[in-house]
Amino acid sequence: MRLCSGLLREFATIYGMDFIIVEMASTATIAITVFGIVFCLMQTKYSRVSRSFAVFLGTVTVNNIPDAFHRFFEGADNIYVQTAELIIWTPSTLCVAPLFWLYVFTLTSTEDGQPARLFRHLVLPAFAVLIGLIAALTSPDIGSALAYDDAIPPTGWRLALIAVIVLLHVSLYPQMAIYLYLVLRRMMRHRLKLRDFYASTEKHELRWIYVIGGLGGLYWLGRVLLLIIGLDPEQTSLFAVFLGFAGFCNLALIAAMTLWGLRQRPPLMPDTDDESPPEIAEEIPPQQPSEKYGKSALSPEASSRIERKLRAAMEQDHLHRDPNLSLWALARHTGASSNYISQTLNEVVGESFFDFVNGYRISEAKELLSTTNSTVLTITYDVGFNARSSFYNAFKRVTGQTPTSYRKTLSQRIGMDDVRG
Repeated sequence: MRLCSGLLREFATIYGMDFIIVEMASTATIAITVFGIVFCLMQTKYSRVSRSFAVFLGTVTVNNIPDAFHRFFEGADNIYVQTAELIIWTPSTLCVAPLFWLYVFTLTSTEDGQPARLFRHLVLPAFAVLIGLIAALTSPDIGSALAYDDAIPPTGWRLALIAVIVLLHVSLYPQMAIYLYLVLRRMMRHRLKLRDFYASTEKHELRWIYVIGGLGGLYWLGRVLLLIIGLDPEQTSLFAVFLGFAGFCNLALIAAMTLWGLRQRPPLMPDTDDESPPEIAEEIPPQQPSEKYGKSALSPEASSRIERKLRAAMEQDHLHRDPNLSLWALARHTGASSNYISQTLNEVVGESFFDFVNGYRISEAKELLSTTNSTVLTITYDVGFNARSSFYNAFKRVTGQTPTSYRKTLSQRIGMDDVRG
């Protein structure tokens, strides 16, 4: 009786194929991830994010060991070697998606801390470890029975153990789909959260994670097709093509993750230079905390003073012209706490930081469009936008027109006024 575990090496063994492509891809993947781990452990700034990424890369390294050392596992006669391979591959595979989600969670968080009920994400991998240990201690020949055409002992509990192992392997596919959804949902919320901290969000939206999500979706689809094709003995040649393709896709996916991941810093945490000074206690009379801001002691009088400072920073100091303006930079300029500024904008002004700053940018852009002959691109950068597309989108959202249409409308009105005059 033949039971497929989902591991590419096991499929290749069943069909007697050359596994050199997958070996090379797995070896290269291990080299890349080990480099990434060393780099992460050397980082002192944002160490929590670096450690989270290092743990993810470490799991990927362990997961690729069976494929990279295929010849050793293939030539080993000891039944414990196949079972050890089973223990290594199954839990590590089930850990990859949860740990990448945990890295994304850490990267997009505003403060230190773990996600609620973190243990739920590790239940399945922990269960896989437990089953693997039980198999190693009680039935060390199960690994060989899964990988090869050996007869399965008729003992009921051994059959049940093998069935559980196969179910764990099959559970990988829905698990990957679920975590791809969780990552994309987290990123959508992250994009909205950025508006509370940045006046221009394009550089902080972590779009590479969307690319990784898309590649991960394609990789998941390829694995499903590989599983379906691998179960059909007549599709040997097609399986060989998919096997090599899956190996290179895995290498490309991990290389892209490592390249982009090592360059990231948490967008919702301030740089050291951007951290604002502490608020003076005497300046903020206590009041009843609001529901959203917890134990905030910001009073209406203090909120009014902060609002005046914010408007002065835009109208007199023209801080909105800085394309890299952040909440922390504005807090440093006004001498107020970033938390109090955020609370004032949301509760008093009724706008996010993004909308507040861009409102002044659009207002100045309208004036320049009506009083100067500057090009739209020049005005885009003069008022603080760092991309023409961002300017067009923001301008149309506020005025209902594109900048070019707005200028034409003004010209027509002026012409009509001249005729009437």
